Amino acid sequence: MAPDQISTNSLGAHLRAARLERGLTQGQLSIRLGISRQAISKWEHDRSQPDLENLQNIAALYGMSVDELLGKPPADKAIAAAEATRNITPSEGARIARDRRRVGAYTVLSGFLIGIGLSLCTIVGTQRAAAGDAPYLAFALSVAALLICLKLFEYTLEYRRRGGSRVLFALQLATVALVSVVPLALGGTPAAMGACALAAVACSICASRIVAWRLLYQRTWNVREDFRDPLGRRWHGTGTHTTREP
Repeated sequence: MAPDQISTNSLGAHLRAARLERGLTQGQLSIRLGISRQAISKWEHDRSQPDLENLQNIAALYGMSVDELLGKPPADKAIAAAEATRNITPSEGARIARDRRRVGAYTVLSGFLIGIGLSLCTIVGTQRAAAGDAPYLAFALSVAALLICLKLFEYTLEYRRRGGSRVLFALQLATVALVSVVPLALGGTPAAMGACALAAVACSICASRIVAWRLLYQRTWNVREDFRDPLGRRWHGTGTHTTREP
């Protein structure tokens, strides 16, 4: 074998190692390259080889040269160092981890907002705000709710910047109304509070999944696919592939 020739086995191993190093699944990589997940699986299991264009796209995505992707030592260390410092951007693995933290924070903050809103409704509905420490508690809860709303709005702007639709705004407004105005309008009874809480949780779950699919999969939430694969272990691109990660 010629010195510059890379065996099929080593090529697949290098492709898989580079992908795992950046925290990407085969499905996430396939979305970014615009190819099927099966093609990537075949490359990594040495059943086929990517063409030069796909190798260049993968290398650019990982912020490395094609030679580095193939496991070849750089011919000129000075050139390799210059290429490594050119157009430095956060790795896809770091971006995906950051998006996962955003999704988790969005879900947790939405839950806190529901709890705080219903607590405020309870204080106001039972007219305890005029006695004892209740006014201070109501003020503290109001400030916390405002801060949470501002943080959720920040995540919503990121969602919109990534191409999300306006339906998220509607769900957020519905959630806020269900934990503030609606319970009081219905009299603040336990039955009204319970019904509003259930409806707010449903809106919050839908909003969280919409955000998750836009940030993690770059596509609109598909309820049927999400129900069948709630942990996101399968490929959720434009097709219907269901093969799990090897």
